[in-house]
Amino acid sequence: MRRSLYGIVGAGLFAGAVLGGGSPARACTIDQKPSASANGALARVNLQQPTTAAQLAVWAPFVFAHSYTFRQTITLTENRAQIARVLEARAMRRPWRWTITDGSNHAAYNTVSYGWTIRHAFAHPGQWQVNVDAYDPASKKWYPFDQVAVVVRR
Repeated sequence: MRRSLYGIVGAGLFAGAVLGGGSPARACTIDQKPSASANGALARVNLQQPTTAAQLAVWAPFVFAHSYTFRQTITLTENRAQIARVLEARAMRRPWRWTITDGSNHAAYNTVSYGWTIRHAFAHPGQWQVNVDAYDPASKKWYPFDQVAVVVRR
């Protein structure tokens, strides 16, 4: 079952070429099962829908159930076996690109890391986004396939 068009547009699209199908879709929303985890805790479907532009700026289709303390190191990873069932093999050859942002569109708050698993410590409290992209060597482009909200407290 696919998520609503609103959820797909709000979260971003994954290129159909990497999925192998004709239509674009997000890897984790094809079966609506989260694949990202933080410190071993799997993300869950975000049941809150944004009602304002400010909420939409930090909204994601998935959310980590636990909040984390700022400056606490968090280990972030994707379930590669689950993702491999959705993406073509060529998209699984290169480690993910992780972009962590606060949704304010200020580049100073974005952190980009590469790896199958990364470690990150948030410098400020708030609701942040974790965005994960896969690389398609055929098009030589990165495509988003997962987006998770995380709450960071003092």
